[in-house]
Amino acid sequence: MTGVLFYLAVLVAGLGGYAGLARLGIRDRNAWAYGRVAGLVAIALPAWWSGAVGFSGWRWLGGGLLILGGALGAITLYRRRGAWREILVAEAVFLVGFAGVLLLRLDHPEIRGTEKPMDLGILATLLRARSFPPPDMWLAGASLPYYYWGALLWTVPLALSHVPLEIGYNLIVALLGGLVAAAAWSLASQLANSRGAPWLAAFFAVFAGTPDGLRQILAGRSMLGLDFWASSRQVPNTITEFPLFTFWLGDLHPHLISLPLSLLTVLLALHAGRKGPRVGVMVAVAASFGVTWAANPWAMPPTLAAVALMLVAGDGRWRWPIGHDLVRWVLVLPVAIGGWLFTIPFQLAFHPPFHGIGLVHAWTSVPDLLLYGGSLIVGAWIIAVRVAADLGGSRIERRQALGAAAIALGVVLAAATGKAVLALLAVGMMILVVGGMRGDVREDRPALLLAALGVFMFLIPEIIYVRDPYGAQLHRMNTVFKSYFQGWILLAIALPALLWQLKMVRWKKVVLVTALVIPTLPHLAGMASAPILHRPLGLDGLRWMTPGDRDIVRFLRRQPAGAVVAEAVGHAYSDYARLSAASGVPAVLGWANHELVWRGPVIGPELERRRQLVQKIFGSGNSETVAAAARKAGATLVAVGSMEHRTYTEAGLKAVEKAGRIVLRKGSTVVVAMDPQAPAGPVVQEQERAQHDR
Repeated sequence: MTGVLFYLAVLVAGLGGYAGLARLGIRDRNAWAYGRVAGLVAIALPAWWSGAVGFSGWRWLGGGLLILGGALGAITLYRRRGAWREILVAEAVFLVGFAGVLLLRLDHPEIRGTEKPMDLGILATLLRARSFPPPDMWLAGASLPYYYWGALLWTVPLALSHVPLEIGYNLIVALLGGLVAAAAWSLASQLANSRGAPWLAAFFAVFAGTPDGLRQILAGRSMLGLDFWASSRQVPNTITEFPLFTFWLGDLHPHLISLPLSLLTVLLALHAGRKGPRVGVMVAVAASFGVTWAANPWAMPPTLAAVALMLVAGDGRWRWPIGHDLVRWVLVLPVAIGGWLFTIPFQLAFHPPFHGIGLVHAWTSVPDLLLYGGSLIVGAWIIAVRVAADLGGSRIERRQALGAAAIALGVVLAAATGKAVLALLAVGMMILVVGGMRGDVREDRPALLLAALGVFMFLIPEIIYVRDPYGAQLHRMNTVFKSYFQGWILLAIALPALLWQLKMVRWKKVVLVTALVIPTLPHLAGMASAPILHRPLGLDGLRWMTPGDRDIVRFLRRQPAGAVVAEAVGHAYSDYARLSAASGVPAVLGWANHELVWRGPVIGPELERRRQLVQKIFGSGNSETVAAAARKAGATLVAVGSMEHRTYTEAGLKAVEKAGRIVLRKGSTVVVAMDPQAPAGPVVQEQERAQHDR
């Protein structure tokens, strides 16, 4: 029942968002398609600001805004009831995306492994936060040094509905499927006057797999035996997730959770480009861009680039930065500054270690690129060849010659440089850019420019990478991951619009689209077939936990602010730190390597100090030593569950029971209350200040 209430709360938020977008002059079907994400932003932004200035009841403010927005939305919907047919179509697209992703998650809803425990922990700590930035669930006494804004969108509906977080998590994954499908459908419907293109865009954005699935089938694997993980690591030493895989995995990481925000920003910019940059719309663009930036800094550059392109050419006319048209270019600056100002409390508190930009020393092979994004890349090249041919005018001979010349140029440069992917992507992108800038008014100009931007995102990791602490062999890992994912979405939306506008007979167009779609189907078929394997179905993301651990989580969720738990410490991407992640009660120490990545090497000594204190708590075997270590660590509670029994000796765990007051005991599961005297926070804050000063 609480899951239904959560869904309804998001729907009510969507009513408010629909009303706001409709008031900006956006067509009803598009306003409805983006209503949920716009409504969640309209609720979260003022609520978050109130929390950032110290108002502990920020969630209640958000609840009030949700009810108010829902009421205004209901009135707007009644007044515009003549548009009910197109609103129903938009809702149908959302429901297909929502239900499809929900089906994919039913047989493996576990929030376990990969980055999912971290994603769960961010949601959990937001539900407990009294102000912002929220507490770090894995380093008690410190604030979270990560971009949490994408998760923040869902906090008010989660809090109002009281849905268990382990179920709400999987509902958010499914809702994101609906939001992305509806957003892609809506944008594509504005880029092409076609019934088929919007549905194809929704398919590519949510349900399309990679051609590697077809390769595995041809290599002899069964549909139920496809290795989805291998396809998400297609390029050696990198991550090549694609939207379908991320939805199937259930990874609420920023690259996924920020997608609806980025697409909302593009929608608003396209509207401003077509109807004129009025003040109200530009404020909305800046606000949406700001929360996209705060939700995923990796999405900031391509989103801002898309905003610029839509402002400059959204109405089909290319504007050079001269004369009166310069205004459109200059408007990008207030969008960027305004976005920063809308989220300034986050921007001022967020100081990730930046290691610089480097030139790559490994490159993607053509087979690997095609096995990842072959349908999209081949589609982009088909459009590029057609654009090159169009430069020849109406004469068939010239058109054929220029189309062939475009292909030849790409092949020659690939052979000459030895960097085939770099050359082919660069040539294809340049042709799309030329097509996007030539002529007076072109209906396909916005789609061409978005496609060029999408190809550019694939090109970036062939030239530069963002330095990180993962070493030389993995130097491109994150850059490929984040760039390819953004490029996929841009091409998924732009290409269907361009393909449907190709000047060819209908049956040829259908054959072409079918040829591009078929290689993407095996992954979807394999994932959708999994529930027939008679595994238990459900949405409980913590069903993997032992009953005792779940008892601890339920107990911790009832604890007041200020509680700190000591639990077993171990390596990341494992079941360690499970209690703090599931409850939001900060741990003395969680996944240490994540803290090191987030905060930089300056935090190393503090992490080691805490690791040693946790070892004393669970491993000393002396109750007095346990109590002293707990005081130094700032732990108010010590939990003994499955991982503690697996990691430490029984003698050490018995000493824990004698060191304080037992407040929960169920079988071998124990929670012991301590009386700390020295909180852990000030040490961390001093470390953070030192890093910021550096």
